[in-house]
Amino acid sequence: MSINLPTAFRTEIKIPFGELQDHIRWCQDNCEGDWKFGENVNTLDTWTYYDFYFELERDYVAYILWKK
Repeated sequence: MSINLPTAFRTEIKIPFGELQDHIRWCQDNCEGDWKFGENVNTLDTWTYYDFYFELERDYVAYILWKK
């Protein structure tokens, strides 16, 4: 199944160098619906800012709470 980015729940996060894998692992282990991430190309510091997209609101909320 492919996630529909225009209707997905989206969050932008700054991830320090070397910590992206922790976020990917969390999504793989905890998300029930589809999810996706990509570099945020609207910033000058593209290697640390990422957009995470979630198909399900509950996955989005759980991720927001986890990353805090």
